Amino acid sequence: MKDEFISVVSHELRTPLTSIHGSLGMLASGLIQPDSEQGKRLLQIAVDSTERLVRLINDILDIERIESGKVKMEKQNCNVADLIAEAVNVMQPLADRAGITLSVSSISQQIWADPDRIVQTLTNLLSNAIKFSPAGSTVWLSAELRWGEKEVESWGEKIAPSHILFQVRDQGRGIPIDKLESIFERFQQVDSSDARNHDGTGLGLAICKSIVQQHGGRIWVDSELGKGSSFYFSLPVLKFSDTSDLEPSTSDRLPLVLVCDDDPEIRNELQTLLEKRHYRVVTVADGEEAIAAASHQRPDAILLDLLMPGMNGWETMAVLKERADTRDIPIIICSVCTPTTTNQPNQDFVNWVSKPLEESLLVQSLRQALTHSSKRVRVLLVEDDPSLAEVLQTLFELHDITTFHARTGREAIRLSQEVNPDLLILDLILPEGDGFAVVEWLQKHNQLCKIPLMIYSARELEESERQRLKLGHTEFLKKGQVTPQEFENRVMNLLHQITRHSGQDGNNDN
Repeated sequence: MKDEFISVVSHELRTPLTSIHGSLGMLASGLIQPDSEQGKRLLQIAVDSTERLVRLINDILDIERIESGKVKMEKQNCNVADLIAEAVNVMQPLADRAGITLSVSSISQQIWADPDRIVQTLTNLLSNAIKFSPAGSTVWLSAELRWGEKEVESWGEKIAPSHILFQVRDQGRGIPIDKLESIFERFQQVDSSDARNHDGTGLGLAICKSIVQQHGGRIWVDSELGKGSSFYFSLPVLKFSDTSDLEPSTSDRLPLVLVCDDDPEIRNELQTLLEKRHYRVVTVADGEEAIAAASHQRPDAILLDLLMPGMNGWETMAVLKERADTRDIPIIICSVCTPTTTNQPNQDFVNWVSKPLEESLLVQSLRQALTHSSKRVRVLLVEDDPSLAEVLQTLFELHDITTFHARTGREAIRLSQEVNPDLLILDLILPEGDGFAVVEWLQKHNQLCKIPLMIYSARELEESERQRLKLGHTEFLKKGQVTPQEFENRVMNLLHQITRHSGQDGNNDN
């Protein structure tokens, strides 16, 4: 096992490091220009190889921390359908590249679980199924309620389900009978060549087993050589009597977008596109419905068509801006018409997107609308690594966010007083005072003790340490365990909540 482990890790480390070194070396030498086709390909190779390294390191650290009990599952009330949708969104590009069809059967059922860890389990099982399936085949993902036999016999009816059964089924090569148990152990694979041929580390299924067991469930596999495998895991159902003190589902805090368009195909297209980007969506077919929905549901933004029968877009917008309860909702025009010099973004609408829709432009316009306010949002970034700080500052510039950068704990305390930021993003391991010292100082400050805080660190935190790091609304993100897009989404959602709440507070003050 030791020899196999050294072989796997050596290959997984050396191969991507060689690719990164070679790719970046050619770009740094000037032999190949970064904006050329060759240059772009080399950059993509470096990115892909970096992701392979991060995956290996995360797997090794994850299995140790989970099995030693050092990782506390951040459980909350979440919906099975949301977890499955997120996992499928992550794995769909891999399935498309492999020529695999994903068939999904989901249910809407609340469970008490760590959503990130359950999505990790689902994506791991889906990834394996896709990798070991022939092109043109199908991978099935399903979830269903399973009833406890004793409950049914005792009461004579199905009073409550006992667990959710998840299944990932493929049409791959199958697993020998003597491997059905061992594949859930560390560094165990059906074939030792799998690490090289399928980017495996032999840790994924062991991590899945640990996560499921931490949730009070179990995981197993049925397989037939040459015909495929079915991986199952079960999770207890959240009993309704246990929900009184739970926080709202994460999905309830995501931005709500109202789509108004008389074309049902466009409404469906926009809904699919936005839900993939983790927005909640309400669709209506005409201006009257849009006004009623905006007044009742108070969306965070409105996508409005112009050419509609009955009340057109201009008339609808005029009514929305006249009403006190809807006038502050940002509107984005979404029309086959193109804006003229007299129809530029103004106080009535914040942007204009022309049909046929270009996804990147629509998403960019929507993000700008959701962070739209009378002043630019100010973020104080406390990070001692200059390369990571530069990457994050570039990201914030794309969203028109003013960023202030502190490299030390002492500098963070000084800048927080000068800037009074809307959001503090804080690393914990810093020179001249660590992140704990920064938070402790801010907690004693009358004005700064309520700053929204995002801890972005590689450090593993105990629950007692998390309690020490509370300011205003506080969130925790783990370096290396969230993708850049996930980091961007979390930050932008948090900033949107901050600007929306501050706007509501301002209206209350008036």
